Amino acid sequence: MTYKICHITTAHDSDDVRIFRKECVSLAKEPDFDVYLIAPGPSRKESNVHVVGIGDRPSSRLKRAIYFSKKAYKNAMILNCDLYHFHDPELLRVAAKLKRAGKHVVFDSHEDTRKQIKLKTYIPSILRTAVARIYGMLQDKVVKHIDGVVFPTLVDGKTPFDTTAKRLIIVDNLPLLSEFKNVTLSQKPKYDICCTGSLTYDRGIKEMLDAAKQTQSTVCLAGNFSPSTFKDELLKEDLLEDNVDFRGYCGRDDIINILRHSRIVVSNIHDVGQYSHIENLPTKVYEAMAMGLPVILSNFPYTAELNNKIDFAITVEPDNVKQLVEAVKYLKMNKVERQRLGENGRKYIERKCNWELEVRKIMNMYHDILEGNDD
Repeated sequence: MTYKICHITTAHDSDDVRIFRKECVSLAKEPDFDVYLIAPGPSRKESNVHVVGIGDRPSSRLKRAIYFSKKAYKNAMILNCDLYHFHDPELLRVAAKLKRAGKHVVFDSHEDTRKQIKLKTYIPSILRTAVARIYGMLQDKVVKHIDGVVFPTLVDGKTPFDTTAKRLIIVDNLPLLSEFKNVTLSQKPKYDICCTGSLTYDRGIKEMLDAAKQTQSTVCLAGNFSPSTFKDELLKEDLLEDNVDFRGYCGRDDIINILRHSRIVVSNIHDVGQYSHIENLPTKVYEAMAMGLPVILSNFPYTAELNNKIDFAITVEPDNVKQLVEAVKYLKMNKVERQRLGENGRKYIERKCNWELEVRKIMNMYHDILEGNDD
């Protein structure tokens, strides 16, 4: 039997790496699933996924949460699928309506939204605790009635859904082996250091650039600055100089090309929010490991424990520029050590930690829900 599956997002692009490239495309390869994706932008069919476009995403978060969500719900009901898998907290009310309409519903919570709301700079600080509490009450109410929850990692050994979800699976944002299968590192790397993803103060960009400047290292930055004023701050402190190649937002092919032309990946995320409590690695670190690159990592409990087992990185205190400088110098001068650490990381990804293995969890959850199996 073929089941009709619909993923829904109003906050992410229709080619989002996790939602489209990993989840939807992987699921569409299975004969059991006919996969649809409701998302911003135009409609198309790609990699056997039916993308149902709902137009340009509103710039206002409020308009997106209210009016854009209504468009998503309308299209979802027209499709009349067997199971709906939604990705954004702003779609909780849509999920509740779909469940009341007799549909199977799964919530893919990409982060602990209740905690992360307290760090959102676009919400006035005086309101964040109240907003987080109200959101948490809505989330708990909806999750108790829907069929399952997907969460990316344990946080201090638990998740926000342990006592509310009927079914709960941990699905990490791991690399696709197929993206790295035939890619090899350049023999003449252009960059000493690369850093991809969101470029924020909390992700240690300032300290990393300071260390790069002190070690006369070439850097590639791929991502967007947040807030935009952070870039101005770095410019004033002469940390975005000729040694830094700022590429802005990059697609998948560009990211992989940057990685293969680099010597080291740095991920010195600060100890704020849930970062030091989560039991997984940043996506860019997993991708560095898949490429066979050594990593300089924040010395958090999980990363330190994993590194003791695998030996793929050098861990540092994230805001300690001196330690960063020493780690960069060491890896730059030791090609054999770079290769050893990189090879250890790549073997771990190939054997135990890749998307091709991880997506099976979602497939199994779908079958349990659709076939009425007990969790």
